[in-house]
Amino acid sequence: MIGELVERWHRGWIAADGLTSEYRDGYLVVHVNRPHRVFEWIATDDAEAGALAGVVAAEREPSWLSVPTHAPGKVIAEIEAAGLVVARPDETFMRRALAGHPAPEPPAGYQLEITRDPVIKVQVLADGEVAASGLMAVVGEDAVAHRIETAEEHRRRGLGSVVMGTLVREAARDGATTGLLFSSTDGIHLYRSLGWEKISDLVVARNEVSA
Repeated sequence: MIGELVERWHRGWIAADGLTSEYRDGYLVVHVNRPHRVFEWIATDDAEAGALAGVVAAEREPSWLSVPTHAPGKVIAEIEAAGLVVARPDETFMRRALAGHPAPEPPAGYQLEITRDPVIKVQVLADGEVAASGLMAVVGEDAVAHRIETAEEHRRRGLGSVVMGTLVREAARDGATTGLLFSSTDGIHLYRSLGWEKISDLVVARNEVSA
């Protein structure tokens, strides 16, 4: 079940970020093409985490590994034994039915800007400056949230909820019914407050190749 949802999430991620992916020796790998992260390998079954970690550790370019799992402690031990460095041990894979998602209006002094290219992009502006923003890619009936950010000086004003609510509203207009996302520890409170539910834990690691 997790494997299918991970594959669906990844299709939205690469659409949102303009990336490509492939299956290499049966493993899912995304071409991120950034200096510090050339490839990101994604485990669709945490039973393969140890073997996949060995593949990532042997890469000659900076590479990362993401493992959705219900047993993060076991996965961390396996991937560290393979030679990877755990970068983010406690992220979360989440989903939500889009129907009924809260969609608050921006507070006084803020304006919404919505664009499509074709990825949905929402920005909350204050005096012409970006205070909060986010992306959402619709692939079939799935909507994948990406890069949900609020500038530090504009936090604790509900702008993250405004961004997410607006993205979901627009994605639903495009026929999406289910939302998927990978959440950082910083974002988990926001998503839970909006009714998103945990699918699994998420362990993210990297090899020791420098950019």
